[in-house]
Amino acid sequence: MPTQQLQQPTGWSTIPVLCFIRHPDDVIRCTLHAGHDGDHRHSYTRRDWPQRAGETQAD
Repeated sequence: MPTQQLQQPTGWSTIPVLCFIRHPDDVIRCTLHAGHDGDHRHSYTRRDWPQRAGETQAD
């Protein structure tokens, strides 16, 4: 079953299975599942950062 990308009004696509929020001071993105609780985490670098209000994948 193919994964369907959702088109956002700004022209960005979302990745429905990953959080993919960008770290505020870097180019890395959260690799946890979408809708996770707690801090964001980039699995390869093992860096964590807190969730911020109003975050979107298009940040």
